[in-house]
Amino acid sequence: MILRERESWIRSKISVIASATMTYHTLGETIRFRGECLPITQFLNLSERLKKAKNTIDIEKYYHHFYKNEALLTLPSRVSHYARKMNLHPKEIRFKKMRRRWGSCSSEGIVTLNTMMMQLSYEHIDYIIVHELAHLRHMNHSRDFHALVRSILENERELRKELKRTQMMH
Repeated sequence: MILRERESWIRSKISVIASATMTYHTLGETIRFRGECLPITQFLNLSERLKKAKNTIDIEKYYHHFYKNEALLTLPSRVSHYARKMNLHPKEIRFKKMRRRWGSCSSEGIVTLNTMMMQLSYEHIDYIIVHELAHLRHMNHSRDFHALVRSILENERELRKELKRTQMMH
């Protein structure tokens, strides 16, 4: 009973620990993927490509290609799930590498998601998706906006704080 009452808090603390471990990453040896720092050898195609890399720029290009492919495979179904749940449907969904943002939503109803978000846990990925979809109703960060996000993800505040502390690997 006590665990159920504190489940949200426990999950947020686990997530903080996971995001803190994300800072320990060695280019070409490990990869941040779905909230974990994993050995590159677990991803055969990427591992093989990295062996052919001539410099850091090549390595980063291969990482980005990997994240983009994973985003295209993973994110559309998650966006669709939350769009149905929230009854908010974007006009278009775009995927691209962004330097400073995890996502954006235009006043025309176009949601753009940063392919680098594949570094994050599913919990944080879902938060970004819900956050951007909420902008289809509220093009601001008002109380109503946060209430809408919180109606879908109870631990919205903790997730938002954790994302602010999470550094994006480029």
